[in-house]
Amino acid sequence: MKKKQFPHGLETLVEFMVERLKIPTKKEIEGLVKKTERSLLALKLPSRTEFDRLSDRVAALEKAVKGRETAKKTAGSAKPSEVAAAKKKRASTVKSQATDSDKVLQIVKKYRAGTDVGTIKARTGFEDKKIRNILFKLGKKDEIERAGRGVYKAKV
Repeated sequence: MKKKQFPHGLETLVEFMVERLKIPTKKEIEGLVKKTERSLLALKLPSRTEFDRLSDRVAALEKAVKGRETAKKTAGSAKPSEVAAAKKKRASTVKSQATDSDKVLQIVKKYRAGTDVGTIKARTGFEDKKIRNILFKLGKKDEIERAGRGVYKAKV
């Protein structure tokens, strides 16, 4: 049985251990430090004055938000009839807004022979997945039907 031979001398022993244990050398560490410094310079971090300006702006915005919250608390003393009127007005504006499904259904209704997903996508700007989901739901509600592969038309 052979024994492992270790190098003789302290310097060769250190080199052997550095290589064997993969310990970084001073040169490698200095290279990493320089590389890190270059990366930090490339990030273009804000200067101290810019950072102070930004933090002052954030503080001002937080103060404004707190001011609005206190104004809302004091506005709570309105008459019940005024509150009901405001809620009714908000509810009527919400109902008048068309949903995405309504938009797609209106486009499909415009084409009596039917329309394809590409046309709907061009008119609405929605993603393919969203259009497919809307068409599926409209089909389940029995508002549209498939006229062919990828072609949909409104039920009369």
